[in-house]
Amino acid sequence: MSGVGVIFGGPSAEHDISILTGLQAARTLLEAGADVCCLYWTKTGRWKRVPASAEAAQFLEPEVEGSSDVDLAVPGGFVERRRRRAAPLDLRAVLNCCHGGPGEDGSLAALLALAGIAVTGPGPQASALAMDKLATEALARSAGVPTISTAAWSPDSGAAGVETLARPWVVKPRWGGSSIGVEAGVEDIGTVEALGRAVTGRAGLVVQPYLEGWIDLNVAVRTHPSFEVSEVERPLRGDAEILGYREKYLTGGPGMDEAPHEVPADIPAGVRESIVEHSTVLTRQMGLTGAPRIDFLWDGGAEVRLCEVNSIPGAWGNHLWRASGIARDRLYRDLIAEAEAEPAMPPQWSGSSDGRALAMSGTIAAKLA
Repeated sequence: MSGVGVIFGGPSAEHDISILTGLQAARTLLEAGADVCCLYWTKTGRWKRVPASAEAAQFLEPEVEGSSDVDLAVPGGFVERRRRRAAPLDLRAVLNCCHGGPGEDGSLAALLALAGIAVTGPGPQASALAMDKLATEALARSAGVPTISTAAWSPDSGAAGVETLARPWVVKPRWGGSSIGVEAGVEDIGTVEALGRAVTGRAGLVVQPYLEGWIDLNVAVRTHPSFEVSEVERPLRGDAEILGYREKYLTGGPGMDEAPHEVPADIPAGVRESIVEHSTVLTRQMGLTGAPRIDFLWDGGAEVRLCEVNSIPGAWGNHLWRASGIARDRLYRDLIAEAEAEPAMPPQWSGSSDGRALAMSGTIAAKLA
């Protein structure tokens, strides 16, 4: 009988948070009666099968107790190493709980598609688009969604575009999430350059005007069994300028599901309608699937602007769906059903050439002459 894989970890700055999301999902599915196979992607890129009943603290050790080595064959899928011979893992689909890095930017989704494995969340192209904050802003703006003016910074591009933005700035890794490496209130190019030398900023940064006094509003969307927008939440950041990694994840207890927030948010009906409309447009324009979270900023009046899109949000945005009447296990089961309903390999990859170009090519030496 085929089971459900839950993948978490990965070579990313959000490795630890991914473990927490994955373990919660695995435990929920296990308690709902599913045959769960937990696949831990280590920081060094190795694959391990770990018990679905594992606790977070076990992943602080060099080897998780009860784990076994797994290989990913392309094509073929996951294969567990055993003493006598390797055994393929019979998985009908996998729930991708990897945040950030190759787990969320489309790299893992593409690899699993090549292996012939159905996987939850957006496909490779949509995942890559959502991870790139500069590309997301440009697409949203072209689709009529209000955005925050955004400029890219890298050692090669220099500061010309950044200097045109009103100060102070918010500086973010161009490819990243969870507020890791994000700084608010930046006033000078020297600080931007220093952030660009940090690990999370080396691939490039985006710079935006800091909208002081604006309010965070988040919403989640899903596309199966039908398109649906969750309740809107207002995260409560206290005295913090932004919702940073510490505020989100280092407070202990139940985590993001119980972090300080107001849901449903006490906002005017027109503001909610705008957020729903913009989220619908973004989902369709970007080709998002799964259950992404879309973050906005609100001026307290009638104006909202897109902040960013999180294609695989922490804890899968369970608190947003719970407030919308959708239980954890139903959310996960619907995500898996959506993955199963689509071909594992994108249809545009399945075309095949007929060999005529090779047959008529002559010799390589002749082509190089």
